[in-house]
Amino acid sequence: MIDSTSWQSALLELFGGTFAFAAAGPRRHEDWRRDVQAVMALEASDPRKWGFINCPPPTSNIEKTEKKPFADLRVEEFDALLYRVGWRSATQLLVALQGLYYQAANIPDFEARKRRLFDCAELILSRFQQEAAYYTNAAEARGNSDPDLLNPDTEWNRLSDFTTDCGLIVVADSEVGVFWAFDED
Repeated sequence: MIDSTSWQSALLELFGGTFAFAAAGPRRHEDWRRDVQAVMALEASDPRKWGFINCPPPTSNIEKTEKKPFADLRVEEFDALLYRVGWRSATQLLVALQGLYYQAANIPDFEARKRRLFDCAELILSRFQQEAAYYTNAAEARGNSDPDLLNPDTEWNRLSDFTTDCGLIVVADSEVGVFWAFDED
């Protein structure tokens, strides 16, 4: 069963020590993109107050602050940047985001940690209802709602100003979640 302690533990296991963003926010609008946009812009807070991670890469861009890692996107832009995926792909991606180039094969000691990482990913997704919708910017999901995202060999539509970023958006009836990793040269 998920609670504040297990949520924070799972977030730290999957996103601690990486350049990442992991947060949830309330669902207030019929258009879920507006709720996701609010979470990305740090204009919404977790309705359960369970905690979040916001650790983007350092940058030399003076205009970019460490507080807001995403680009200023219009809600209409999400349609061209995101692809819907199923629960299996979403779970794989949450694990893979920890690896270099968002690949599980690049996670140190992956085979020894695999079950624990998947348990954490499943726990995080359990916060959102079973019928939640999942979206990613991994181009491998374009035209394929069930791609293998554990070790994608793909491109990513950038939602930040960093060199690369990849992530997962979860949309449920009452909450949204944004789980992202970043890389900067």
